Order: sequence, then structure tokens, then C-alpha cells
Amino acid sequence: MTSNIYKIQDSGSQTDYSQYRVASGELGKRIAVASAKGGAGSTSVAANLAWVLSQQLDKRVACADLDFVSGDLDLHLNISANNRLTEMLQYPERLEPIVFERSGVKAAEKLYVFTGYSQQLAQEFWPDSEALEATSQFCQQQTDYLIWDIPSFCLRDSVGFEAIRSADIRIVIVEPTLASIRHTNQLLTQLATDHDQQTILILNHTKPEKASLISLTDVNQALGQSVDLVIPFSPEKMLSTATLGSHVADDNGRLGRVFKQLAARVTGEQVAPVSRMKLWFRRD
Repeated sequence: MTSNIYKIQDSGSQTDYSQYRVASGELGKRIAVASAKGGAGSTSVAANLAWVLSQQLDKRVACADLDFVSGDLDLHLNISANNRLTEMLQYPERLEPIVFERSGVKAAEKLYVFTGYSQQLAQEFWPDSEALEATSQFCQQQTDYLIWDIPSFCLRDSVGFEAIRSADIRIVIVEPTLASIRHTNQLLTQLATDHDQQTILILNHTKPEKASLISLTDVNQALGQSVDLVIPFSPEKMLSTATLGSHVADDNGRLGRVFKQLAARVTGEQVAPVSRMKLWFRRD
């Protein structure tokens, strides 16, 4: 019998984060994007969701990377990263509106990116739960949506797991592989105890669907539930997102529609196709 790697602590000793919550009208919604196994594309999903929300739905969005060593959210959104997120998490008592404007890198109108990338290969800093919660609420006070890009390795840590557990909307990415399905099953089991939050399950085809030995039906059966959205195998477009700072969410094809559908699930609003004229005016 396989032990559950996400059972960080007994339920009786888990922190009750409801004490931090206020009425939904006073704070923007918190979204956590993660995959139970690394390499499933959670950063691409976080970046493109942030783009749709801010550029196509006119929402004020903060997108933050919790991977301080090997994170690459800056590359996906074509910005020059800084380490201000680390400072915010170290000194949450100093947070005020001017800090948000000065610390976040403006990737586009209404889209702010927060990073804390280290110059070292070793993990030099990791926040405690209280600092992460305070920083999250601070960002939510300034925005309509806060998106945390959570690396898979930190889900084994109580702080990282609570980051996804405490979110209003949890987006979980799974690949059609046995290892990814197994770890995703464990993660979903732990998240299933929270009934007042929304969990969106996305299957990301990271290799050709015809070459995969595991079908969509197999994934649904193994997880005991149907995935909500399927990202098709599109290496050229997804690669350009990570290396050139382009946004597949602007595409009106099959891939772009997935991110528009994701944004619709998050907001309850429909996203119109992007006009060619609007894309033309965005070019440098």
C-alpha cells in the first residue's frame, strides 16, 4: 500500500486559515496552480490564465512564483525578474499599497508579476505559513485575482501544501503518465476534504496523444473523476510561450480556447475571441 506523501500533518493539527478570510467582496480571489509531479506545465497555465484575465477580461491580476531557485514565470511573461517577493515574505508587517506597485513587475496593463529568484542554486529562503498568508491577503487587497504558481516539490512541505489548500480556486495539472496520475490522485484526495473551494483538473498532453499509451478515458478512470479541461499537444506554441514570452491564450485556435474556457470557469464570464486588430496593436 502506497503512503500518501501529501499527508503533511494530522488533520487535527492543521492550521485553520479561515481566521484570515474576510467577505469575498473585500478581497480578490486567490488561485493556486500546481502539478503533483514536476514538468506538467503549471507555469504555462498560470501565465496564460493571468494573461486572459488581465488582457481579455480586464481584471487586475497579480501572478507570483513560489519557486525561488528554478522558477521561470518571468520568461513566460517576458519580463525582467527581481527578488522583491522574497522581501515581501520576509517583512509582511511592512506591506502597504506602494510596496505592491514598486515590487511587482508590470508585464502588461493590469498584470503584475512577483518573483523572488535567488542567484544561488541552493534554497536560501522559505517563508512560514503566516508570512505567506499575510502576503497573499495583501496582494488580494490590490487585485481582482492573485495567482500563485506553486512548484511540485513544495507540496510535500506544510507551507507549500497550505498554499494550494487555502486557495479559493485550486488548479491541478496532470499528465497522462502513471507517475503523474498516482501523485495527482494523492493530492486530490487531500484536497477533497475542503468542500467550499473550487478545484479544476486539467490534463496536459506533453507528448503526442497518438503516441501516449494512456488515453483520456484511462486518466478519468484512474482518478475516479473526469478532468475539466484538456490541453492538446502543441509543442511549438507552448515552447514559444516559455522562450519568447508569447501567449497562446491570444490564439483563437484549439489551444487558445482551452485557456479562455479556464478563465470562464474561474470568473463565470465568457471570453470573446481576440481580434486580429487587437493583436496587431500589441506588437512592438
